[in-house]
Amino acid sequence: MKTHNEKSGLNILIVEDSRTQAEYLQHILENEGYRVIVAVNGSQALEKIHIERPTIVLTDILMPEMDGYELCRTIKQNENFADIPVILVTQLFDPADLIKGLEAGANNIIIKPFEPKHVISRITSTLQSPAFPDSDNTGSTLEISFDGKTHNIPASQLRTPAILLSTYDHALRKNTELQEANEHLVAVNEDLQQRLDILQKTYEKLLSSFNTNDNVTDSLSVGSDNTEQQDHAQKNRESEERFRMMTELAPYPISLIDCSGNYRFLNKKFEQLFGYTIQDIPTDKDWISKAFCDSTESTNITRTWKQDMKGSGTGVTHKFPVTCKNGTVRQISIHPISLTRGEQFVVYEDLTDKTESDRLRSILASIVNSSNDAIIGKTLDGTIISWNRAAERYYGYLAEEVIGKSVEIIIPPELRIHIPLFLQRVRNGEIIDRFDTIRLRKDGSTIEVCVTLSPIKDEDDHIVGISTIAQNIAERKKYEVSRMFNQQVLHRR
Repeated sequence: MKTHNEKSGLNILIVEDSRTQAEYLQHILENEGYRVIVAVNGSQALEKIHIERPTIVLTDILMPEMDGYELCRTIKQNENFADIPVILVTQLFDPADLIKGLEAGANNIIIKPFEPKHVISRITSTLQSPAFPDSDNTGSTLEISFDGKTHNIPASQLRTPAILLSTYDHALRKNTELQEANEHLVAVNEDLQQRLDILQKTYEKLLSSFNTNDNVTDSLSVGSDNTEQQDHAQKNRESEERFRMMTELAPYPISLIDCSGNYRFLNKKFEQLFGYTIQDIPTDKDWISKAFCDSTESTNITRTWKQDMKGSGTGVTHKFPVTCKNGTVRQISIHPISLTRGEQFVVYEDLTDKTESDRLRSILASIVNSSNDAIIGKTLDGTIISWNRAAERYYGYLAEEVIGKSVEIIIPPELRIHIPLFLQRVRNGEIIDRFDTIRLRKDGSTIEVCVTLSPIKDEDDHIVGISTIAQNIAERKKYEVSRMFNQQVLHRR
């Protein structure tokens, strides 16, 4: 850990066109002892870099004149500044944006909104990573296929897990939030069903009581029945009030539709998520015309929607692209509950974040599997939980042969004494960066590798696993020997 005085010698360039965001980042960094320089766009940032070389650059992506991608690319293509680490700070959380950042040569990424400790952690881990790419891989790229397109990413960017771990952290937080929300949705659905059953029975009993009282002529009986009616009416009002409060404050969009297709109730969450009020969509036809107006397959989607609402589908939960009032499109599923009078109580589940999270996990998996370096995920005790294709080539084991086994399987017996110490250091939050060592292949032969060990954190910043990236250094050593030989030959001349 750097002391306050050590940090004061490090210059951080913030590139941000929003004055509020720039001042917030500046406040965070100066409180940590860093010296801060601020530029409002990419062009101004390049001028400041030429005047006063920064230790690291934090840049927003969406800016006038020159965006963050172009700024990062310009820095990395300049041989005098290529070793300056660049961190993208952005609200964009789409795999395509991650690909652009990797192609531009970004060293790390911070996704807004962020906490001060998260920013400091990213800067620290980025500064601990090697500043210069290996000379034998300069200019080499890695081809990544995603969404039908091929992207060329600088191979040196995959020598450190930083950018992968930063996006993985965010995806992990999203997944946890979505899992908790889904569990809560199930509980809310069960509770709503129970309350609706009680409300419906009370309503039926009240109707039965009214019908019975039409045939009662005895004044005493009438008086007694009137009292009973009043009690039933009071209980009914209380049930309706509890129902309204419960649905109004529910964390999920809820609607109540009568047998004629008229919307009788929309809760606050429905209006907040979709933007429509009951005046905007008085009937289900109005909802369908507005919600699916931009879909190229509107007819098929509408048919599937109606089948799911009637419970006449296949039992599979479908995902629908719903156009909100402000024009944005959200991916949702529906959970309709049919009532005896033909009414439908509908709970809507927003799947948009889950969809984006799934796409991000897909691209991260593609990057990891396409990497030329062996990338292994382990639990805190060293049990292997992920094993990419390069690891299969390096060590000779298929993924299914090692998943669930100790990492000792690829470590020579004489080096296994060091495993507990390394695991403990990473559990304490340390990044063990680029040390040369020997690993054991399945056939008993050995391979020289350069290894980086990094902690994997969950949404609460707790360390939950360990990432290992290994690079085959045999080729690097051959290059170094060749370079030294050539230098000696030239020197003799």
